[in-house]
Parts: sequence; C-alpha cells; structure tokens
Amino acid sequence: MAHRVLILEDDESLRLVIAKALSRAGFEVRATASADAALERLVRREVDVLLADVLLGRESFLDRLDEVSRVRPDIPVIIMSAQTTARTAIEAGKAGVFEYLPKPFDLNDMVAVIKRSLEDLAPSAAQPASPGFGGLVGRSPAMQEAFRALGRLARTMSPVLFTGPEGSGRTHCARVLVSESGVVGPVIEAGPARMRREGAALLESAAGGALILRRADAWDGETQDWVLEALETPRGDTPRILATATADIARNLQPALLSHLAVGRVQLPPLRERGEDRALLFAHFLAEQSPAREMDETVRQYINNQVWAGEVLELKRVALHLSMQGARGPLRTDEIEAAIHEFTGRDAGADLSEAAARFFGECQAQGVSDIGDKAQLAVDRGLFSAALECTNGVRQDAAKLLGLNRNTLTRRLAALDVDQDET
Repeated sequence: MAHRVLILEDDESLRLVIAKALSRAGFEVRATASADAALERLVRREVDVLLADVLLGRESFLDRLDEVSRVRPDIPVIIMSAQTTARTAIEAGKAGVFEYLPKPFDLNDMVAVIKRSLEDLAPSAAQPASPGFGGLVGRSPAMQEAFRALGRLARTMSPVLFTGPEGSGRTHCARVLVSESGVVGPVIEAGPARMRREGAALLESAAGGALILRRADAWDGETQDWVLEALETPRGDTPRILATATADIARNLQPALLSHLAVGRVQLPPLRERGEDRALLFAHFLAEQSPAREMDETVRQYINNQVWAGEVLELKRVALHLSMQGARGPLRTDEIEAAIHEFTGRDAGADLSEAAARFFGECQAQGVSDIGDKAQLAVDRGLFSAALECTNGVRQDAAKLLGLNRNTLTRRLAALDVDQDET
C-alpha cells in the first residue's frame, strides 16, 4: 500500500504543485490549509508523514509541534519555510522534526527526504522551543545547515566540535548551543594558554556545566591528553565539552581525541561562501548600538563583494564602528570604505602586495619555477571568480567590471579551467 503524506500548506498553488509531485512519486496525498484539520487527521491515523509549512496565516506551526508529538509521536514531521532564519531552523531541530526544507526547494529533494523519513519511524519527542538564538544570522544554504545541526545538538549533551576560519563565529555558536541546551551549571571558556596553565582543574571549575575550549589546533600534547582522558572516562559531573578549531584540525589533534570531540560537528563556512549573508550580518550588527540605518542595493552589494579577511569578526567591528562613529541617515559606500581602512588599518592594495610577496617566498622555498606566471594565474582566478559572483555569473557584466571584453574573459576563464555557467 502506498505511503500517505499529509500536506499542510495555506498557499493553494504551492499545495497543488507539491501534491502533484508526490502523487507522481507514488504517494497517496492528502492536503489541507488548516492546522486543526491536520491534527484531526493525525489523531485518526490517516497519514504516515506530515509535510507542513511554518507560517499559516499569522500562526507558526512550530508552536503546535508539541500537539503533534502528543497525538502521533511516531510520525515523521518535515517542516518547510520561506523564513530561512536561525530561529526557524534551530527551533525545528530542537522540536525533533525529521528535516527542515528552506524554500524554495527542489521537488526531487523533497521527495527524497520523505522517502528517507519513512525508512525509520522511531518516535521523536517534540520539545518546547525557547525564544532567541544569540543573534545568529544567515540564509545561505551552508548557514542553514549549521543552524539545523545546532538544533539537533541542543537536544543532547554530547561533545561538539565547531570548525571554521578564525573569526567566523565559532565560539559564539558554542555559547548559543550551551544556552539552548538548558545547561544549569557553570560555563567556563578557556583558550590554549589557560588550558596549559590550569590543565584538568578546568573540569572541576565547570563541573555539572559546560566547558568551551577554544582553538584546538593550538593545543599542546599535554593539553590533548587531559581532554582525551575526560572524554574517555566521564564522571557524573563531567561538564559538556565544546571545542573550536580550524577546518584542517585533523592535522593537529590526536585521532582518538578528534573522534571524541567530533561526535557532534558544526561547520561554519567562510564569509566568501555565505553570499548575501554578509549584508544581513552587517545590518544586524549596525543596528545593535543605534537605530537601523537604511541600506540600499548598492550598499548591500558593496558589502557582499568585500573580501572580509577577518571574517565575521572584522565585519562586526566595522559595522559597530560605523554605528557609534558614523553619520546618521542612509548608509553610504564611502563610509564603509573609510571605516574599513581606518578601523582595521587594512588597504586592499597593500594586502595584495603582501600576499604576492608571501607567494613568491613560498614558491622560491619549494624550488618552483615560472613564479610570475603562477602568481598571475592565482590573481586572475580570484578576480574572475569575484567578478562573476558579483554579477550572478553574467560574463558580459563581469568583463565590464574588470575592464575586459567578453571574449577575452571567456578565453582566460577557459585557460584557468573555471567552471562558470553562462547566464
């Protein structure tokens, strides 16, 4: 007998599209726009899977997931939402839903998720969600995945490893996870220096609470030993251990320690992979200290196109600097440019010159020949990729920004083997 899927969606046209896709995939489909009607069907056990939108008029269906859990604790729940915020993703994860699908999503992916949900019908207990998620901001797919991971891990007390570039917000995410996990004991943070100085005594200080250990890539052998021992032989009051590290942490940690720390894993992408999240973050930080200033499309594009060498931390510092020291009224690109130079002391041309000098030194040390040609290829790859991202892949527009004609850009892209679809 075909599995029965209940669609809870108040957009009639979308409800019809989803229903047709599921019918073609062999499911028996029921559909409604009413949360009350959906719950009645669950009580009567008329369906095997619930596919529900978050916003139904003015109501958030996340607020009713506890009712779903009471009447049908065995049913897989898949949430879909156009509100691709940290709150939505994390609340969905904490509530024990099977999967969260940010809109727009691919219908084939939706069908695959529903099929996976039916492979394991173990009961899932919904938990009440708490408001606020520490100012986490992001709509990019990579950040949505990080938020979903936070939601799942908030329901456990397992160790968690947060990886990402320096300044990407790893420690902040660890603090948010501790807060959302309901830890009642002390929360202690320590970097490599303090860990070397105090050693395993930190475990006593954080007994019954949580221990956030920063920069695992800089831990010495003795530090790794006591952390590993704590994870291998936990006691009743051993704190929950969360660690931060760069993505290449496997080169620095003992394999056994890495396997224990990474029971839970949250990967934070570099800003360059977060797309329009950069402008969202900038606006969020800008409004922390003063009334929000208007940001037009030119300003948002300028922020999104910046290479934030210091990641989220640099972007935050520039935004806070502008919120406290900048003028009032709509934000201007020249203000941001001046703040980047003044507040960070960074000059793009100087950065490029320093990078070229380091590149030359590394190549020379390795005995590499044709250093100039290789440096030019590296610069071209960065420039062309940035220009194409800025113009959404439109080569004509990218070439104009670079001062090239379209044919020249296409030829040089082919030489670099840069895979960019024409749009």
